[in-house]
Amino acid sequence: MNIQSQLEELRKKKEEIVKDLKACITYTPNQEDDLLCLMEQYLKAEKEKRPRLLNQIRRCMDGEAYENPFEVYYCYSQDDISRLDQILNKFIDYIAVCRQEPFKTRQIVLKTVNELNNINSSCREHMIDTYRREKLIAFLEEAGRTVKCDGVKNIINEHRTW
Repeated sequence: MNIQSQLEELRKKKEEIVKDLKACITYTPNQEDDLLCLMEQYLKAEKEKRPRLLNQIRRCMDGEAYENPFEVYYCYSQDDISRLDQILNKFIDYIAVCRQEPFKTRQIVLKTVNELNNINSSCREHMIDTYRREKLIAFLEEAGRTVKCDGVKNIINEHRTW
């Protein structure tokens, strides 16, 4: 398989990671589930926040438009996913350019791992869970193999905080 085909495979794997992240914050209204969520929030809310929640409960019960009640539980946003997508796109672009230079490739892996650390930290360590960690490690390792760069796994394991 030539390098362009391998890079295209990496892009597909990156898209799978991004798609999975989006699925976790994609909201589909469901009146019954939404009502339960809003009522739970109402019961736990401080007194000054209850009128707004009560209004949202009414709107939900009446079939009117209301806010996504699950959004308060999301630890990362669409913007965070876009940032991760950009980090991984940039990584693929860089390794394509530096594929003949193992030292530069290792530097790019380290920079990418640090950027992933930062974004995960900004999401209260919830963006990269165990499943996604394994997917990201496999993605980065495959990129290393694609450009015939040894030591990628060691760099990842030594520097990742996720």
